[in-house]
Amino acid sequence: MDVRHSARLAPFQPETVWTLEAGTLVETRGKVVRRFPLSSLTRYRLAADQRSGRRSLLVTFGKRRLVIVSQSYVAPGRFEDRLASFSTLARALAAVGADLAPRARFGVARLQARQALTWIMGLLALGAAAMLVFSLTAGMAAVGVEMAARMVFALILLAAVLPWLNRGGAFDPHAPPKDLLP
Repeated sequence: MDVRHSARLAPFQPETVWTLEAGTLVETRGKVVRRFPLSSLTRYRLAADQRSGRRSLLVTFGKRRLVIVSQSYVAPGRFEDRLASFSTLARALAAVGADLAPRARFGVARLQARQALTWIMGLLALGAAAMLVFSLTAGMAAVGVEMAARMVFALILLAAVLPWLNRGGAFDPHAPPKDLLP
């Protein structure tokens, strides 16, 4: 018996169909067919947004990654919830993947807002420094100092927000969605 889930990911793309067939996950998008043998599964991460109810599954096969979503695009700002078929595929994929790839890591994904903001701050600081150096070498010190000062101001504002961010972000790993766990 094949397990099947489908969703439209974007307005101008054909519907994407994920099928679990005899130890292989098959992704079909229009005429493009990709096959992922579950024996090469390395990571299975389930993500659930507590506010919107969206669920997604990140499956990694070595260096190849695949994202499976529970909602299908209908119109701008409107999505159709296809949780029943998504849940069936997620459970079957976890069960078969655990048998065929015993060393694969299974877990619940978390969004880490502090880590993301820290990376953004570091890249912004690097950009401000590069802007200042490049403008000085080009002989445009006034323009470079002014632009770097604006970037540093944005950096200060981001640093002021950092203490108020929670450690786990939007996803709580201690309260995973009970209907989607394998």
